[in-house]
Amino acid sequence: MEKRISLNGVWQFREASESSWNDGKVPGCVQLDLMALNKLSDPFYRMNEIECHKLEEKEWVYRKEFNFDLSEEFDEIRLVFEGIDTFADVYFNGEFIGRTENMFIPHAFDITDMIKDGSNVVEVHFDSPVKTMRAIENNSPVKLESSCDTGRPYVRKAQYAYGWDWGPRIAQVGLWRGVYISVIKDAKIENPFFYTEKIQKDSAYVRVSAEVQSYTDLDFNAEITVSLNGTVCSREVVPVVYGEIKATLKIDNPKLWYPNGVGEQPLYDISIKLLVDEEVIDEVNFKSGIRIVKLIREKDSEGESFIFEINGVKVFAKGADWIPADNLLPRLTREDYYEYIKLAKDANMNMLRIWGGGIYEDPAFYEACDQMGIMVWQDFMYACAQYPDQFEWFQQLAVEEAEAVLLELRNHPSIVLWCGNNENNVGFYSWWKNGDPKYLGNYIYKEILPQICAKYDPSRPYWVSSPYGGEDPNSESEGDRHQWNVWSGWADYAAYVADRSRFVSEFGFQAMPNWKTVLSYTAPEDRSILSPVMVAHNKMVEGMERLIRFMVGHLGFPKDLRSFVYLTQFNQAEAIKTGVEHWRSRKFMTAGTLYWQFNDCWPVASWSCLDYYKRKKALYHYSTKFYANVLPYLVQEGDGITVYGISDLLEDADAHVKILCYSLDGKKLGEKELDARLIANDVVKIAHFRAEELGIGYSPKEMPVDVLHCTLPVEKNGELLNSVVYVRMTVGDNTYDNYLVFDRFRNLQLTQPSIDYRVEGDKVILSSDVPAFGVFIETENDVDLSDNCLNMIPGENYTVKCSGQPGKVEVLDLTRLISKI
Repeated sequence: MEKRISLNGVWQFREASESSWNDGKVPGCVQLDLMALNKLSDPFYRMNEIECHKLEEKEWVYRKEFNFDLSEEFDEIRLVFEGIDTFADVYFNGEFIGRTENMFIPHAFDITDMIKDGSNVVEVHFDSPVKTMRAIENNSPVKLESSCDTGRPYVRKAQYAYGWDWGPRIAQVGLWRGVYISVIKDAKIENPFFYTEKIQKDSAYVRVSAEVQSYTDLDFNAEITVSLNGTVCSREVVPVVYGEIKATLKIDNPKLWYPNGVGEQPLYDISIKLLVDEEVIDEVNFKSGIRIVKLIREKDSEGESFIFEINGVKVFAKGADWIPADNLLPRLTREDYYEYIKLAKDANMNMLRIWGGGIYEDPAFYEACDQMGIMVWQDFMYACAQYPDQFEWFQQLAVEEAEAVLLELRNHPSIVLWCGNNENNVGFYSWWKNGDPKYLGNYIYKEILPQICAKYDPSRPYWVSSPYGGEDPNSESEGDRHQWNVWSGWADYAAYVADRSRFVSEFGFQAMPNWKTVLSYTAPEDRSILSPVMVAHNKMVEGMERLIRFMVGHLGFPKDLRSFVYLTQFNQAEAIKTGVEHWRSRKFMTAGTLYWQFNDCWPVASWSCLDYYKRKKALYHYSTKFYANVLPYLVQEGDGITVYGISDLLEDADAHVKILCYSLDGKKLGEKELDARLIANDVVKIAHFRAEELGIGYSPKEMPVDVLHCTLPVEKNGELLNSVVYVRMTVGDNTYDNYLVFDRFRNLQLTQPSIDYRVEGDKVILSSDVPAFGVFIETENDVDLSDNCLNMIPGENYTVKCSGQPGKVEVLDLTRLISKI
């Protein structure tokens, strides 16, 4: 039996060179403790990040005194650190007990013979992470390539801590996760595991296993119970043999776990009791789900498929890439994680990819994903660098880390893939030109990790890298692909529609954070587009220049900084919409889109749909629509416009379709209504209309549409440039809207709309007299909006719910944001 005594809360800390102690907090870090003492400014405000750089070479000591009662019986006592960041020597009652060098895994020390009755003292002496990293690098006989700091691959610390193209350089130091004393008597159950071996007809066969750490010669039995909502589904008693518990249980009429939008997420309660006769010696309880994950890779006309199948159902993955949600990790709460995952669910996402330059996430993250049906693509923490795995010491670090991660996370049904790294194999091929090396990290990805995954977790597939597939790891024809020709390669987002990737696990387009967020990190004198502070809060090289280039290319010039914020958000949303709609229309030739990125780690201009304060960008609101289970899709094809119905529903469904065409000055040009049948989990072509059939006077000409990228209105036809086509698809009680315009917005004959709006309690109700695009609602109070960045059909009422009283409301649209200069 194990008893845990928490050591969390107030500790004392000091810089190693000083003698006076200060109060700190565990879980925590030096940076947060210094901020609480007003000895460090908020690194997210203006350019205060630089103050954190000055801390990098310092050393620190943390100390905790606690009382312990030795009168209770025990067999072993451990001091357990759930997370130490990163290089530290640990002392107990003045004696050195061990050294740590991996922030990703827990560290346990046997203090059975050292603990005293009464007062005891724990001390943790932290080395400078940068000095240590540099010393290892300088003493290494090999030099490694990296996308940023060349020393970071030598250390098992979150790689983003040393700066990334969306995050600051803040090398966190401290006890970033909890600390406790583990008191063990007789025996302890360790490493429990529950997974589904097979599902046959109306039964599931599940495997339950665990290990027993015993301090007696007693013979144990294990009672294993699987229940759902308080009802026992299966129970079995098995002997413990050579310290192992193993059993296969049959679950009749199982309730299967499915991703969000596909089915429910029932979670079974698993209980393992360690028994001597009828006495319970130890017990563990946890939750998991019954599901089978397959990765379908089959040859076809375009190469090889890459499709996730859950319980026999092909699932188009809809989601985004996840980065750590703060640069100062200990201030994230369980409530934060649940809020983030609820936001993903509400955006109709079903997958998040945990990027390999961050951390293995907090338990609350995975628990929320289990409960809400968000599949997790889990990278191991290697990203954008070569790693020194030709050395045995680094191989051992990799083995210890992988084993700890597998044992900790494998019971979560939401995790559907283990992935070796982020972009390192495409780096070998394209960046560093060393092909497919034996080492430089490849030994970890191709030897160590697949073996450990096979040993500890047969319930889900392993994938070498992201991206990976084919001779070129970033191939369009097989595996997953990162599409960065758009944005990073300066290609415009129209290039998405020519991309035939099988699974797009990264692609992105930047935007500014929300206006209130911009105000939070700037002083009034900083509030111009290219001020030093504004540029410092866009970490990509030429990031602001790209924002300007693509905004001007599609929309024109902004009237002011606030207009710039909204226009970049509209442009980002339109860009990602273009890619997602194209790739969803190829279902399942393309089988997933995960855009970069879901969240931010500080207030910054980035690729995220949620800024650091969880404020929704336009992209978030667009995501709720282009990731919906039904997506009407309008596209120019041949001599007109084609309407497609994209369905993720698992049954065929009747749909009523209305096509509306308006001139941009509000005149209704045409209307079509028809009934259609959506095919389950497929795409159907519903109708094709010539422009004339929709009331658009259009006669194709032989002359080019544009000359040197300058649109020629005569050749393109003025009525197309003055037209918008809307589609409204109704399936059951749900309605889905989309629209199509025929050129870049800067070339359209936009009419400034008269937008009527009123506030009724916590609702804002809007309507427009003409087609209105990029309609942003700005509220006086910092409330959450159910929708924003609207594209409004004339005469329709739009109701937006607020999370509280909005206060004064202002409504903006493209015509009010774009300068006429």
